[in-house]
Amino acid sequence: MIAAAVHVAAATATEPSYIVERVVTVAGEVRRTSVFRNGVAVVVREKPGEDKRVLRQPLTEVELRLTPPGREPLVVRFPLTGVPATGAARIGQSLDGLELRMTSPGGIREDLRGWQPAVGQWLELEDGRTGQVIEVLPNGSGFLVRVQIGTSPTSIFVSDEELRRIAVRRIKK
Repeated sequence: MIAAAVHVAAATATEPSYIVERVVTVAGEVRRTSVFRNGVAVVVREKPGEDKRVLRQPLTEVELRLTPPGREPLVVRFPLTGVPATGAARIGQSLDGLELRMTSPGGIREDLRGWQPAVGQWLELEDGRTGQVIEVLPNGSGFLVRVQIGTSPTSIFVSDEELRRIAVRRIKK
């Protein structure tokens, strides 16, 4: 009787509703990226001793665009519940790697040559720290910029030229 109840309970348990899920664990941090059958992508980041961060984004379809030189772009579409061909999957993996590289600390730098710092802007610095521009003061032909580091009371004063050199990219907070 108990065995039958366990079998029925196991048979009625719902399977995970994700189409694909990738779990990466690095130095105690767990990053889980999932695409669910209902068309929602979810990224979860968990670090020991910190609150879990969950990002959700509804998707309508997955699309890859390839543009061979001198030709019209090739568009490959497949439904969220579909399985891409091996070539499309490899391209998707390459794009994932590129996106990760571009968004990681110390990744590809934003071109800040023409950028003028403004109060309230947040930056990622080349050492991985973040900073907020809290003051911009005229200084000869340029500006002296005060940047508060993270949420601490620590701040640095640098020329706008030096700030363009040590800033990796602007970020939104």
